[in-house]
Amino acid sequence: MGKIVPGAAIALAWAFGWSAWAQTGIAEDKWAVTPRGSIISRQSVLPDSTALVKSLGDAAELVLQWKPPADRAAWGRRRPEAERAFRAAIGLTTLPERSPLNARTVARHDFGDYVVENVIFESRPGFPVTANLYRPKAAAAGKRPAILCPIGHHLEAGKTATVIQARSIGLARMGFIVLTYDAIGQGERMFTGNVHHDAGYALMPLGETIAGWMVWDSMRAIDYLLTLEDVDPRRIGITGNSGGGLNTLFTAALDERIAAAVVVGYTYEFRHWIKYAGSHCTCTHLPGLFSGMEWFEIAGLIAPRPLLMLQGEYDSIFQVEGARRAARGTEAVYAAVGQPGCVRLDVVPGQPHAYTQPFRERMNGWMAQWLLGRGRGEPLEEAAIETLPEKDPRLLCDPQGAVMRNAPTVVDLARRRALEAVEALDRRDARAAAGWVARLTAPPDAHPHFLAPGVRQRADVPGGTLQKISFVSEEGQYIPGLLWLPRSKPSRTVILVDEEGKAAAAESGLVEPLLENGYAVLSVDLRGRGETLGRYSEVRNINFELVLSRVLSGKPLPGRRAFDLIRTLDYLARRNLPLEGLAVVARGDDVLPALLAAAADSRIRRVAAASYLHSFVSQMLAREPRTLGGTSRELPAAWNHPQRQGTIDVGEYKVDFGSVIPDALRHADVADIAALIAPRPVLFCQARDRRSADDRTRARLERALPQGAYRPEAVLDARLLLEWLRSGQ
Repeated sequence: MGKIVPGAAIALAWAFGWSAWAQTGIAEDKWAVTPRGSIISRQSVLPDSTALVKSLGDAAELVLQWKPPADRAAWGRRRPEAERAFRAAIGLTTLPERSPLNARTVARHDFGDYVVENVIFESRPGFPVTANLYRPKAAAAGKRPAILCPIGHHLEAGKTATVIQARSIGLARMGFIVLTYDAIGQGERMFTGNVHHDAGYALMPLGETIAGWMVWDSMRAIDYLLTLEDVDPRRIGITGNSGGGLNTLFTAALDERIAAAVVVGYTYEFRHWIKYAGSHCTCTHLPGLFSGMEWFEIAGLIAPRPLLMLQGEYDSIFQVEGARRAARGTEAVYAAVGQPGCVRLDVVPGQPHAYTQPFRERMNGWMAQWLLGRGRGEPLEEAAIETLPEKDPRLLCDPQGAVMRNAPTVVDLARRRALEAVEALDRRDARAAAGWVARLTAPPDAHPHFLAPGVRQRADVPGGTLQKISFVSEEGQYIPGLLWLPRSKPSRTVILVDEEGKAAAAESGLVEPLLENGYAVLSVDLRGRGETLGRYSEVRNINFELVLSRVLSGKPLPGRRAFDLIRTLDYLARRNLPLEGLAVVARGDDVLPALLAAAADSRIRRVAAASYLHSFVSQMLAREPRTLGGTSRELPAAWNHPQRQGTIDVGEYKVDFGSVIPDALRHADVADIAALIAPRPVLFCQARDRRSADDRTRARLERALPQGAYRPEAVLDARLLLEWLRSGQ
């Protein structure tokens, strides 16, 4: 968009008494309805609440509905519901095809009392997994039990991490065959396109998750173990910490071939975690999880198979208070099915979030009891273990990168499948897309909440007056706005929404020309924008946490923002401002809620969309450069960078996770949403992905728009906007 006229900016700054802004160039407080440091005091809004506070409160209330079962019959009724909900959330309602593993052992290394085999298998066609198989050398009377060890977030070291080696060696010396592999995006599989944030949000529009892909890797790892003649298929165990604990819990819940599980550093109560934990890795972002279950019900899917939960007393990521509550719920499930002795929580004194020797000794005792028939699950003292240096060539399957560098990444595969999904949309009935939009944008309650409208400040500005207004779109959700009114009665109304908030809209260079031409102009901060965003620091905002809570609650952020925009129409009606011919002008990622709102509410008569994407497929890109694994520290350092802003920079543009809608491509793409607005005019200009968009998605969007409305190279400035508003387009 254009720039603000300097003279007008300074005049407005003085009009509101913030002359310092003119010297510093900082506009945020100047345009704030409630400047920082003030207390919001409104009915139905918590003091100083942000969009995150609202979202977290709703999520915490949502999971309160899930209670431990009273008896076997109650769990018998609840269990299939919980499993269906969990499979849907993780994206494994239907399992992928069990394609050939194409497993091969690339090297074998003898370490005296155990052997390590470097193995590569394919969990999906052409998608290799690098793994190490630890075998005991002592003779065995028959087939051996096996233990799968999925790893946590050992980004560079992967399966060669010292603690992974120690666990695997110790178990091999006990007589277990042990398989550990590099998780997606770690170790030898560390490539952009596999990093969990990039990959996880690329998978979501397909109705899949990175956690689901991790679980499928583990299921295929078990398939590989069962190809070994000396593995006993009835005695398969699994254990891991943190991200490996997530993998352990989820895989054991869904794969009944697992006979015993030890979850380390991943026992927590959802309600407690929502309030006191944080955003964590994208592998925890399972759409609709909170609306379907509590943590203990996932663990309950393992019952009656033995389950040990290990949590460090000083775990700062998954705090022990939440672990104790989750364990009580899990114990109630095991008691209901008549197996109370098959589950236990051990809080390891003085230990942080880790899988150190005290954890391993407890795990060893548990696995010995249930898979070897020895002891009663008490800790087994661990003898001294000598490990190799991390990234030792003897623990690598592809030290030259000949295999992995040429393999497709998760993002590559997701994008390929997304284009197939887009083509399939041409065969779907538009009514299905309309129903999906209606569900996304639906009000939270049957009766609309009181808007609680207010005008907080008025000032004269060139061409008219400016009011700082606010209203409540739904219970607890405060929406601040800027309303410009011309000196005479307005003929039409334009709503401006911008991904950078109403301050950016105010300084876009669009307001003054609209005002001079008799338009009323209203710009609002949709939830999580502008002054509702909230910040931890200058470089970190709450966007990632907000996205996470909305995903887990099953109410994606674009739909909630579209609802805020629909309520903005209600606010205009209450103010008796003209709705006839009403236009919404949207920039950046706020184009998506504008399109959704227009598709759901015919009071929006036209939409101008600038600086957005042709398709949800354009969200499926990874950070550059693509191949950094093993050659640079840049990628490990950047692993969690999206948690600062909730975006990834793909070079040409940024992808905002808040605009990613889970399962979207089963229902509609950008073009299909735009088509629902027809015959009302939609202008698409200044495309953010104009250089990289796929030709097929370009063609679909152009077909969906009125003739002459597809102008991806045109810049939305005041001249173009006024021309479009006056035209029949």
